[in-house]
Amino acid sequence: MERLIRTIVLEHKNKRIHLAEIESALKERGINLFADQSRHRKFIETVDTFIARGILEPLKGARPLQQYGGLPDRYTLHRDVIAGAGAPLLPEHRNELVSLSPPINIDYYVTHGDEYLRDRNYILRINDLILRRGECEVLTVNERSYELFGDEKAIAMPDEASVKGAQILKNLRLTLEDIRAKQVFEPFFWIEKDFLNLQGKAERIVLIVENKDTFWTLQQAVTDGVLAGIHLVIYGEGNAILKKFEYIETVGGVPDDRYRYFGDIDWEGISIYNRLRARYPEYDIRPATTLYAFILQKAGPAGARPLRRPQRAGTLSPFLDFFDAETGDAIRQIVTAERYLPQEVLNTTDLSRFGDGGLTPAL
Repeated sequence: MERLIRTIVLEHKNKRIHLAEIESALKERGINLFADQSRHRKFIETVDTFIARGILEPLKGARPLQQYGGLPDRYTLHRDVIAGAGAPLLPEHRNELVSLSPPINIDYYVTHGDEYLRDRNYILRINDLILRRGECEVLTVNERSYELFGDEKAIAMPDEASVKGAQILKNLRLTLEDIRAKQVFEPFFWIEKDFLNLQGKAERIVLIVENKDTFWTLQQAVTDGVLAGIHLVIYGEGNAILKKFEYIETVGGVPDDRYRYFGDIDWEGISIYNRLRARYPEYDIRPATTLYAFILQKAGPAGARPLRRPQRAGTLSPFLDFFDAETGDAIRQIVTAERYLPQEVLNTTDLSRFGDGGLTPAL
């Protein structure tokens, strides 16, 4: 009885369980508690033992059930406590485990029998996939996750999923390649001008723009030929670019291209740049110093407005390291005074001044 209830608890998908759910699971295994007094008594003793061990923790609002000797009706599960008990596997399950196909590694589950029972159905699905791996097409991570675990987030976002698929794969020492899955990246919006045609032939310039309106203004100037020498304009979408920049390889970007970033002059805009550069160091992303200098010249530090809402102060380096002393001091003066200059200071009319390559060499 204890082994059966342990298995039921381990296979239960939720963090909470009702005694009626355990009774129902036993009935599915051919055990009717109310048809056999000895089993009924053993059931109550086992649940009492699990409560004492901390495996089952009665909920505060649980009701005592007289038909179960006054046991509380609802519990929080503590599977980690069960795993610590280290119950050995039955011979049939041990034989099943050792028969799993390479590259599945069984070392972890050999010494964590209770976890094997909990994860068994998923592991057998994975093993079936491995056996027919040569016939399987490569799926995206979320597609394969749904196929194996019944939850599209189990591998990529296990904290939001009903099952920790990523941990199961780690326990089995399997990679995405092993399960015929590929990581895909969230795309950013982009406009190109000769970017693909110049691949491998000449230096290409990529401009990342923080805000939507300025992105549209700059991409229009690039595609119309008003702003020469920029080959790819990316909409950064604020903080979203920190994750979405992974998509750069998909559109043909390489580290040898020249990358420039243009955002607001405020703590948040500078923070986005600093984190972007740190996250993708191989791309040597630098501030578009000419554009920042222009909006400073046009509006001036005196034109900076108070922040609409508080922003977390951060470090100004490496952002300021790319500016001359005068421009750097002006930027520092604005942000430390809790003020800002939006990149929208730059507009379509201004861009005509940078035509015929006047902007690009200085980016």
